[in-house]
Amino acid sequence: MSEENKDQSAQPNPERKTLDDRAKMTELERIRHSCAHVLATAILRLWPEAQFAYGPPVETGFYYDLELPHRISQEDFEKIEAEMKKEIKANNPFEKQTVTREQAIADATAGRLGGLAERPGNASKFKLDLIQQIPEGEPISYYKNGDFIDLCAGPHVMRTGNIGAFKLTTVAAAYYKGDEKGPQLQRIYGTAFKNKTQLDEYFKMLEEAKRRDHRKIGAEMGLFAIDTEFVGPGMPLWLPKGTVLVEELEKLAKETEFAAGYVRVRTPHLAKEKMYKTSGHLPYYAESMFPKMEMDEHREARAKLQARIAGLEKQLADCANKFGSK
Repeated sequence: MSEENKDQSAQPNPERKTLDDRAKMTELERIRHSCAHVLATAILRLWPEAQFAYGPPVETGFYYDLELPHRISQEDFEKIEAEMKKEIKANNPFEKQTVTREQAIADATAGRLGGLAERPGNASKFKLDLIQQIPEGEPISYYKNGDFIDLCAGPHVMRTGNIGAFKLTTVAAAYYKGDEKGPQLQRIYGTAFKNKTQLDEYFKMLEEAKRRDHRKIGAEMGLFAIDTEFVGPGMPLWLPKGTVLVEELEKLAKETEFAAGYVRVRTPHLAKEKMYKTSGHLPYYAESMFPKMEMDEHREARAKLQARIAGLEKQLADCANKFGSK
């Protein structure tokens, strides 16, 4: 394995589920996880050189991260979905195979994992790294549907035909393992349901949510403005009419609290990481929180040291000039 991959494997993958977690997957999660494999199958038929990382089910559907010279866009979705429909129509079984660690490494090196066939000279580099993350003693397994074989602990539906209805939704950039120092991959999102009726109801619900979006309604009513570039997506700038509402609500809250015998305290807007770990916010909401601030506690000492070094360098230069002129 290359030094680059060794460095990557040293970092844990926060998205990796345990075997117990996987055993608790709901029927819908199994459908979506299976659909991620079908997505990979379809992409490989169109772009055989694609390198796949991992493709889990998520709350709203599924995704698969991949590396590919071709930049996939929503214009590609129609032909990808067409290949996915072919795989679903084929009704191929999801076949599990347990292998040794040595066999898994050999297959990944040959490019077979996350591929439709062996790919000489195109090793499955992300699969090689993921194999290193599997604890010693934990079974290593593949899942096969048609020609596609993937490193996966499952579970899946019985056959590709059990997936029902699906739709690709968006494409985004994502760092491997969420590490900004790692490779930047393409993340293809989609969703899947047992049938088309449920799929249609889901997208109807999304459209209704857009129509009732408080950010849209608040802006239309002149209550607040949201500037994602200069302030942030979750920090409204209250306009005059909105400010009146905020102040009235604060007034009512204070009156209600005082009447009930409560007293108020004020806390800082910022705190150390330990506080957010204790409150439970950091473990569960890290993705939606602002990143931590790096506090330079030794700035003054370092500045003095740098000034001292600069002074010594000047003295050395003066000495060199003095003796060099003689």
